[in-house]
Amino acid sequence: MVDITTHGTPRVPDQTVKDEVRDDMDLTKTSESAEKVKKIVTASVLAALSIAVAPIASIVPRIPGWGIALFDPVSIFWIIAFLLGGYWVGMLSAFAGTFGLFLYDPTAIGPIFKILATLPMILVPWLGVRRLGNESRGESLSRPRFYGTLMLSAFILRLLLMVPINLIYGAIAMPFLTVEFILSYAIILNAFQSMWDALIPFIIVHKTGIFKSFGMW
Repeated sequence: MVDITTHGTPRVPDQTVKDEVRDDMDLTKTSESAEKVKKIVTASVLAALSIAVAPIASIVPRIPGWGIALFDPVSIFWIIAFLLGGYWVGMLSAFAGTFGLFLYDPTAIGPIFKILATLPMILVPWLGVRRLGNESRGESLSRPRFYGTLMLSAFILRLLLMVPINLIYGAIAMPFLTVEFILSYAIILNAFQSMWDALIPFIIVHKTGIFKSFGMW
């Protein structure tokens, strides 16, 4: 006699288990979608803030003969976006902010110089975190020595990029300026701005505990 409870009929899959697996997958997809929205919103808000504060730079004292301010708050918001959300959020905020800045600069030179100078301040620490292979990821940048080392490296790369660009631009657009003048003030300007770009976002994001509440990487 055949026991129909085990042999007489095909085994029926456990529907409850299937439903639980499907629910878990749906929750994962929902969570990932919400995280993407959160990153886009963060990048957009900080890009908008960078555009909104751009006029402030117009009242900051300028380098005589060069016309460039020693303090420009625009890029600070882009690096805050990076520290909060990682590479993707930082780059999205930087490029969106750059396009917005074209409204203030009809020549487009200022915004282009600004994003070129800021890129090393995002790329170098991001690559440093990736190379470290630390699971804490963004939180690893809360360590002052590690963060400072990466930002110093970013500053060196920034100089290697921006000094030649400033020399070329100066020779074309302002031939009355000497090479020594352009070289000196390009270094001074980038040194000051790199200090603000590194220090202020670090204090805001990591020293206030904002990253622990809103960090996304």
